Amino acid sequence: MSDEIFDRLARSAFRSRFRLGAKERAYADAKGREVIAAHARDFIAARLAPRSSTAKPLSD
Repeated sequence: MSDEIFDRLARSAFRSRFRLGAKERAYADAKGREVIAAHARDFIAARLAPRSSTAKPLSD
């Protein structure tokens, strides 16, 4: 992703309301940046990336 995208996300009022709790922060610290990034890539590939008109994200 470009720096411009990250800059826009950093200024987002919506996104700024979200914070990791102690449990989530401990998980992220224990797993490390690479594992968290791999989880994010897998999530995006499986649920968000399909661009076909018939693709529907799973209900949460």
